[in-house]
Amino acid sequence: MWAYIKHSDGRTEEREFPVGVCIEIGDILEDGSIVIDVPYPDEIEDDAEFPDLYDD
Repeated sequence: MWAYIKHSDGRTEEREFPVGVCIEIGDILEDGSIVIDVPYPDEIEDDAEFPDLYDD
């Protein structure tokens, strides 16, 4: 997963996060930087599989 983050000194960068990490816009990371954008693909594939978020 890729996200755009902003450092406390005003710099921005694009950072890759490992699979399974869930981040959202506004999250504050360990180094004090803030997530400012989480780009999503324009189209979701019809055969894409999504993990179940809730137990049945």
